[in-house]
Amino acid sequence: MSKFLGNAATGIAANGPSRRQIILGGAAMLAAGSLPAFAQDRNAPESLKRGGGTTLQLRAWERYPAADIPGLNRYLDGKAGTSVEWVSAPFARYRDRMVAEFIAGTPLDIVQIPETELAAWSDSGWLAPLDGMQGLAQIMQAATPASVEATKGVDGKTYALPYLSDSFGFAYDVETLNKAGFARPARSLDELRTQMEAIKKAGLDDFPLSLAMKKQPGNFWSLWATLYASGGDLFAPDNEPVFDKPGHPLQAILEWYVAAINDWKIVGPEDLQRDWGASRTGIRTGIVKCGYMAQYALAEFNVWPDSKVAGRIRMALVPGLDANNRNAVSYAHSVGIAAASKNKPAAWDALRFYAGTDASGVFSLPRERLIAEGGRSPFPALYQDPAVQDLVRKMTGGDMDEFLKLSSTAKQKQGIKAVWFPEWEDFWMTQIQEVLTKRQDVRTAIRRTADEARRLRKA
Repeated sequence: MSKFLGNAATGIAANGPSRRQIILGGAAMLAAGSLPAFAQDRNAPESLKRGGGTTLQLRAWERYPAADIPGLNRYLDGKAGTSVEWVSAPFARYRDRMVAEFIAGTPLDIVQIPETELAAWSDSGWLAPLDGMQGLAQIMQAATPASVEATKGVDGKTYALPYLSDSFGFAYDVETLNKAGFARPARSLDELRTQMEAIKKAGLDDFPLSLAMKKQPGNFWSLWATLYASGGDLFAPDNEPVFDKPGHPLQAILEWYVAAINDWKIVGPEDLQRDWGASRTGIRTGIVKCGYMAQYALAEFNVWPDSKVAGRIRMALVPGLDANNRNAVSYAHSVGIAAASKNKPAAWDALRFYAGTDASGVFSLPRERLIAEGGRSPFPALYQDPAVQDLVRKMTGGDMDEFLKLSSTAKQKQGIKAVWFPEWEDFWMTQIQEVLTKRQDVRTAIRRTADEARRLRKA
């Protein structure tokens, strides 16, 4: 989650609808007769289709924020002759789908961009640079430096607007931890093992910890989080791999992971086919007791009405090899315009509203998205809003210290600016999964993965 203590930015709305109002707003408008006859639900993508005029092709991954569709509908209500065709795919398949559409020359206008893909997609000529667009400077000035950097290609040009940004921490069920005899969460991996084994021995959960190590683009958040907490970098600033150097923490962390799954059995075998989203659902339903979560997930756990564990989940710094937590890992997804778009002026106007400011210069939809999601905003001043601060207090149960520290120590995954990162990530994940299933030893996997990075770097 972006820092809560940023300076107020011009154009940040002080008041706005609650999450419930956002979700239910469509029903009120429908009753008022303001919807097109074919739009049955303003929360559904189909409601963005309007008759005639320009239709913008928008691509997104599934599980879009609750405010996105109603917000775009509000935009379209004032744009006669403009329509949006919203097409989404599961995040796990989104990259492959988009690459196929880019190569095939599919008509595209607005595209959501995972942080790991922007460098490769822009370098391939699939994204249009946004430099010089009206209103771009105001939006970027209000965003965090990390999210601004995430929108730039290897050529230094801006190819997108910041969309979603958040940090990962260690989420745990405080009642389960207390019943096992612990007053606070683990600070180190040794302590984490002790606590998870105690939970298991007490019969509270057979596999209390989720690492979510499914091979899937953009996954492995627990490993990145533990590496950063342990002071480990995978790459130097020039993308030279450093994780195969003597004394690097990656080897010890992977050995701990192998033992957690195969020897101590505090992590279930199904975790190798579980991404962090499935782990998040597991926590909300009470199936998973501890896991590595983006900060916004606390809203799902402690605020959302369908949660089975409301009020029980807390977030702490991620345990590392020792108790001297160094850094946290964050992500910064963005939204841009396809280079092949034939509707660039209309696409920019819609994009600016969707990820930036409305016609009055206010970050209205980003604010609604923040409240609907419980975080994930790249604009720090939005967290000054009293309604947002009240939501965060509910999310954290008032225990905000470590939750806030995650943002102040967060940094993005390294290497993602390299155009070869997606290819390397796929190779890396294969090697790690072979380690976790004991089909390959840790040292060999590290050596092979570093060699592959060097090969791709020189190609």
